[in-house]
This record gives sequence, structure tokens and C-alpha cells, in this order.
Amino acid sequence: MRALRTRAEVDAALAASGVIYKHSTRCPVSFDAYDEVARFALTHPDVPVHVVDVVLQRDLSQHIARVTGVIHQSPQVIVVQGGSVRWHASHYAITAAAMELHTELPEV
Repeated sequence: MRALRTRAEVDAALAASGVIYKHSTRCPVSFDAYDEVARFALTHPDVPVHVVDVVLQRDLSQHIARVTGVIHQSPQVIVVQGGSVRWHASHYAITAAAMELHTELPEV
């Protein structure tokens, strides 16, 4: 998983395909969701998975909400395909299995 630290990095991730995970270090539910996202990332190393720390990078989190039209929540996962939001979820709906269902996985 790769941390997004600049607006340019966020814009590049949103223009491509992959997963953006919004994580809050102040929310216990976020740590459970982080484990699910990490599990997905480990089993699908060919899918880019990005992380935004919503506490330290509030402006980036708000930028993602503006650009995608997905109302901010944390924890939150946004699956992007070809520059469009394919699926998003928050809190306990974030599971590795759900991400697999909604992410276009490369053919093996």
C-alpha cells in the first residue's frame, strides 16, 4: 500500500484504476478496515492500493470527495476504474471479499 501525500498523487490515482483507502488514526473501526484493505493488497499485488491519512491530510480527503462526488467518511474505500468510481464503501462494509467483488482484477 502506498501513501498519497500530494494533490498530484491523488489526481493520478483517481485518473487510473485501483483502490484508495481513507484511514483515520483516531477511529478504532479504521484499524479493522485497514486490516481488510491490507489483506486485499497482499492477495492482489497487481492492483494499486493507496492510503490517505484523513487526520494529517484532511485537504486531500476533501479533494477526493469533491472530485469523485463520494461524500467523505472514514474509514472509506473507493475503487476506481479508468478514472471513474466503480464502487465505494465505509466502516464495516470494507472487507477484502467485497473489494474483490468490486475491483477489476487482472486475468491470471
